[in-house]
Amino acid sequence: MKLQYFAILLIAGLPALAQNQIGGGSCSASNLNGTYALTLSGRGISAAGAFSGSYQAVGTAVFDGQSSVVFSGIANTNLTTGTAFSYAGTYAVPSNCSGTINLATGSTAAFTLLVSGAGSSYTITGADGTYAYSGGGSNSRPACATATLSGEYAFSASGFTVSGTTQTGSENEAGVLTFDGQGNLTATYIDSVNGIAQTTLTASGTYSVTSACLATATLTDSNASVNTVNFVITGAYGATANLIAANSTYVRSGAAHAIILNPTQSIGNVASYAVNATPPGSVFALFGADLATKEAQAIVVPLPTSLINTSVEVNGKPVPLFYVSSGQIDAQMPWEIPGGTVASVVVKTATGSSNAAAVYVPATGTPGVSVYSTNRAVVTNADGSVNSAAAPASVGDEVVAWFTGGGPVNASGTLVTGAAAPSGLSSVTGTYSVTVNGLDATVDYIGLTPGSVGLYQVNFIVPSVAKGTYPLQINIAGQLSNKPLITIGN
Repeated sequence: MKLQYFAILLIAGLPALAQNQIGGGSCSASNLNGTYALTLSGRGISAAGAFSGSYQAVGTAVFDGQSSVVFSGIANTNLTTGTAFSYAGTYAVPSNCSGTINLATGSTAAFTLLVSGAGSSYTITGADGTYAYSGGGSNSRPACATATLSGEYAFSASGFTVSGTTQTGSENEAGVLTFDGQGNLTATYIDSVNGIAQTTLTASGTYSVTSACLATATLTDSNASVNTVNFVITGAYGATANLIAANSTYVRSGAAHAIILNPTQSIGNVASYAVNATPPGSVFALFGADLATKEAQAIVVPLPTSLINTSVEVNGKPVPLFYVSSGQIDAQMPWEIPGGTVASVVVKTATGSSNAAAVYVPATGTPGVSVYSTNRAVVTNADGSVNSAAAPASVGDEVVAWFTGGGPVNASGTLVTGAAAPSGLSSVTGTYSVTVNGLDATVDYIGLTPGSVGLYQVNFIVPSVAKGTYPLQINIAGQLSNKPLITIGN
């Protein structure tokens, strides 16, 4: 009994932990700045308390970082479908991250606003004279084009059956949307009406994607119903999307997600495998299945645009190939592709064409250091040997690291896609630095390797570091490379 009494006293004497907090921070209007995805769902309730209507919308929310906000997109209701909207108003975010939005143009809705993720996302709830709303969005958005939607996406949606303007019941559906990356779409899904009747449907049609990451599809299903689907694409690579859909008897809203890997994530810098890191002239690796019947490697320069009946097209034009196999292709991004754009990549073989994949082509360098063995940087020592634990470099030596993705250069001659770089020095135009274990190295040259295709080099002096193995990193125009290892011997 004494032991139990002591325990009670001990617990009673503990501080009130719920009143304390580890960490912290604060919000302001500047946390919301730029273009965000927007999904908005509304429910109408009559004066008698009956469910009288529905509102479903996707689009964008543009915050100016100070006080102004614009909502725009497409909305479906039980009364009308495919209605474009643009609502403007003001927002406020106090330090506790719980603020308000008040729309004055196009709508008079008032919302409670919650900011999360240091401004990376928001949620809203509110009402106007017709609907009670909930919604939100994030600023995680890819660079978008039609090829951004590519491959298989699992989706689900729920909504209401309608007869004229009257809601007559509920209907849910789930299935798979298959995009070819070139504007064609098929679907297979199951509809469930009022939670009882289930019907398997197929559908086919076309779709398009805007640079604002808004997409529209028209699908005709196996019941001959024409469905219009509107999407807002989200996620760093476009692997997710929110959607609304409507036909003459059904309005619904839902979400879709790439089933395996969004095709954009299957294209990367050949050295670092970093996604969307393939500026004009760089070498990229493309991964997939059944890309070629066997392995083959280019043995001549200029590089061929076809190896054993396999070719790769970027924006509809064949590009030079270094290597092909069933699961991987290495190719050069054409010098002619404008930087800062989204390109479409398609593989063609003797048996047909792949789906198209979107790849963002940066306007600046995105360096990837070449690697061998277990994350060893491909570095040539001063004596011509390859840097390794058994063949280290010395402090003060000039060594050469090899990489791709250096970006624009002050070319010493004409740059021709698939051909050897011109003789002479073609230095990168972006600001640059090289570090070994975080210490800056003196750079003598950084640019294209004369006589090679898509290859860059950086000649630098090994800084004063102790004997050991350290990460090597290149920075071009603020874009950091991977960090493979270099060994210093003295």
